[in-house]
Amino acid sequence: MPIAKTVPANVSPEAAALLERAYAIDSDASSRALYRDWAETYDATMLDGLGYLSPATVARLLDAHLSNRAAAVLDVGCGTGLAGKSLFERGFGCIDGLDLSPEMMRVAERRGIYRAFIAADLHQTLPMPDACYGGAMASGIFTHGHVDARCLDELFRVLRPGAPFAFTVKLEVWESLGFRDKLAGLKGRGAITELAFTHDRHYENSAQPDGVFCVYQRV
Repeated sequence: MPIAKTVPANVSPEAAALLERAYAIDSDASSRALYRDWAETYDATMLDGLGYLSPATVARLLDAHLSNRAAAVLDVGCGTGLAGKSLFERGFGCIDGLDLSPEMMRVAERRGIYRAFIAADLHQTLPMPDACYGGAMASGIFTHGHVDARCLDELFRVLRPGAPFAFTVKLEVWESLGFRDKLAGLKGRGAITELAFTHDRHYENSAQPDGVFCVYQRV
C-alpha cells in the first residue's frame, strides 16, 4: 500500500515527510534512528503539523474504564509523553512509560508526570513481573513499520485481572499485523473481554476514520 495514502491531506511537507519516514521503518535500527532525530521536534510535528488526536482519545478511553486514579498505569510506546500528559490531566498520578527510544523518553521525563521509565522491545519478553499494572494504554505504536500483535500476550501478562488496556491500531494494519485475529483468539480463550470498540480519526485532517480504538480487559 503506498505510504501517501496514510498521510492526512493539507499538512506541511515537513510533517508529511517525517510521518512517511515513520511508516517506512523496517528494523529496530531504523526506528531508533528516526526517533533519535525526531525526539525534540516530535510534539510540534504531530500536534501542530498533523493535528494528532490519538493520545488524548486513548487517554479518554482508559479514563472511562478505570475509576481508580491511584492505579499503576503502563504507557506503552510512551514516546514524548503526549498520552501520559492527557492521562495525568485526568487525575492519574502513577504512570510508567515504556519505549524503545531513550531520546523520546528523555523528552517525556521533562514533563514530570511519570513514576518510572522502562526501555524495552515489545517483541521481546518484558522486564516486569506478572500482574503488576492496574491499567495500560498505547497510542501511535500499533501502525506501519512498528509493532505487531505478537506483543499482546506480554502486555496482557503484566496487567492485573480486571485491568483495562486502551489502545489504537492504524486501520490499514488492523488485519495485516495480526490484531484482529490475535484479539479474537484471546477473547475466544476467555483471556480478555472487550469493553469498547470503535473507529475514529487519528488526525484532525483525516478525511474519514483511520484507526481502530478499543479497550480490552484482562480476565
